[in-house]
Amino acid sequence: MKLITIIISSLLLFVGSVYAADSKTPHIAVMDMEMGIFPGTLEYLRTVVEEAPGKGAEAILVNLDTPGGLLQASQDMVKLLFESKIPVIIYVSPTGATATSAGVFITMAGHIAAMAPGTTIGAAHPVQGDGKNIESDMRSKAENMTVAMVKSISEQRGRNAAWAEKAVKESASITEVEAVKIGVVDVVAKDPIELLTKISGKKVKIGDQTVELKNLDKLPLIKYEMNVTQRVVNTLSDPNIVQLLWLAATTGLSIELYNPGLIFPGVVGIICLILALAAYQVIPINLGGILLLVAGVIMIGAELFIPSGVLAIGGIIALVLGSIYLVDLSQMPGITINIGYVITSALILGGSMLAITTAVVRAQKRRLATGNDSLVGLVGKAAENISSRGRLFVNGEYWKATCRDGIIEKGAQAKIVRVQPGMILEVEKI
Repeated sequence: MKLITIIISSLLLFVGSVYAADSKTPHIAVMDMEMGIFPGTLEYLRTVVEEAPGKGAEAILVNLDTPGGLLQASQDMVKLLFESKIPVIIYVSPTGATATSAGVFITMAGHIAAMAPGTTIGAAHPVQGDGKNIESDMRSKAENMTVAMVKSISEQRGRNAAWAEKAVKESASITEVEAVKIGVVDVVAKDPIELLTKISGKKVKIGDQTVELKNLDKLPLIKYEMNVTQRVVNTLSDPNIVQLLWLAATTGLSIELYNPGLIFPGVVGIICLILALAAYQVIPINLGGILLLVAGVIMIGAELFIPSGVLAIGGIIALVLGSIYLVDLSQMPGITINIGYVITSALILGGSMLAITTAVVRAQKRRLATGNDSLVGLVGKAAENISSRGRLFVNGEYWKATCRDGIIEKGAQAKIVRVQPGMILEVEKI
């Protein structure tokens, strides 16, 4: 439902208009990047960096508030910042905002790095999907790669490389006051106008040229919005949404396979599978997580044919573990999984699968409620002596009846065992 709501809202709000800027009037292009660093965020920045100069923008102001995100996306965003033809100002704001993990790289890569009062920056240490430290050799590899990246950025922008390394290795985090004091960012400002005023006269390097920032506070601020595609891609990059899609896909398709002809679960499963495969192209997925999900639905289905309770419990556990380890969050620093959300979703979908499949299996085994076969098993009263021929009173009607073994006396109760051709009831004495 969350995915559908976001898609519909995006269509209503943004279709027909990608940007607010539609002229070449000199201005400051403003981006609101209060989100995780995902492929949609990367494309958002790419579009503005490539097109804003042609629309008259003399600088780009990025309002940043992020918990982190996909490492590859943040690396590509850093590259875009260095390639920008106009200055890019990264502004950690508003008050209470943070530039965590991947946000550290992006902030320090800006031509100007700024923070609002009451904000923080830091904690860029790579972690596993469950939020714990990476163990063994993988930890060293992840740390070395991240340290090399952040030190390179710091050195090129003339910022505090020693602290940047500490942010990775020790998860160091500092306030805006400390950040300015030790040279992590350039300035603290309470709002964009004060920021633009404070950086007036500063010199930044654009490509091979040094440019002086002049009179930016005199220019209008024009907001550049994300388009529909970028918002949908970011939604599909949310690990919690991806887990729900895979759960819904495996559950829906399994219900349809166990109970062919229901149609609705199969349709939902196919749609969710397509979206999940699309997300697979966007963010790193663990094959082990997918296998656990598949094993979970197989065990729940097997519970119907080998009742024990153990298979159902094992299936639910497999669904939960598969959801937790589905997304490789070691490649998405700062992003964590909502365990409560995962467990609740797995229990609901797993329980739904068990309930629906059980109901259908019972319905298939139940005796038909209409037609001649519905008479089998009913008990009636002999209206006359019944041997090879006779009559039975049942369900308020008189039927021709026959008995293969002996005679059923008039008034005695008899049970219908089958319906012979010609609508003759074969009965036996009770």
